Amino acid sequence: MKKFLFVFQVVIKFLLIFLAVFIWARYLIKELWLSILVALAITFVIDFATRLIFKKINKHKEMKIQEKEEAEDIFLSIATQEKPLDFFLKLTKTRHENAVKKKSYILIDHGEDGKVILYPFLSFAPINANDIAQIVNAIQKEKCQKLVIVCGEIDKTAPSFAKNFDLKITLLDKFSTYMNLYKEYQMFPEKTLKYKKEKSLALKELIAFSFNRARTKGYLFSALILLFSSLIIRPSIYYCVVASLLVVFAVISYSNPRYNIKTSSEIL
Repeated sequence: MKKFLFVFQVVIKFLLIFLAVFIWARYLIKELWLSILVALAITFVIDFATRLIFKKINKHKEMKIQEKEEAEDIFLSIATQEKPLDFFLKLTKTRHENAVKKKSYILIDHGEDGKVILYPFLSFAPINANDIAQIVNAIQKEKCQKLVIVCGEIDKTAPSFAKNFDLKITLLDKFSTYMNLYKEYQMFPEKTLKYKKEKSLALKELIAFSFNRARTKGYLFSALILLFSSLIIRPSIYYCVVASLLVVFAVISYSNPRYNIKTSSEIL
């Protein structure tokens, strides 16, 4: 099934490129067979070039997806452990021998450079402003200069609220914890549980989604744009322009690019 899906994706990508090229080849070349040959030749060149360019990008993208799934499973496992602080103490001691386990956090004393607290907030609800306020109150007696909070998800109001305190507060979600602590320190919690992946949409569900009543306005709006633009654009080139735009939109929707935000490697 996976092989079939991979081949299907490759074919779809090739057809999308061919269609975009053929639209203009057919417009410029009168002979149908010649426009097909030219479109095929250009498509092969573009496909080969994009494979070379995006090979490294796709490899990095696949690795990131795997790491995100790994981060999900690790958080689920450690959040359900009876004594998760034992692991975090072991992790911090790989670089900081003076790390000490307290009731709900790990304390690292850097002497003149100040104290750092690693606080695991292992809740399945996103950490919010109220949670941060409670944590800060709980560690006030330590008089630390830096607080690193490990959590699952981060509420959108939490980062801005964390800036209101004198100490530096760093919030690490599942993936940031994986990259900046587990991977950086080369120590990973034991995976005892694994998230179940959601099933892909079946064909019947995909059709129902595409032709849902909520899509009515979108389709109607697109039709009106095509109708009014046809009044001011020369008919012969009109179809090429519109078809090209639709193919570009299809490519963008199919590829769905994502962006990464780099974070610093040393956290504690």
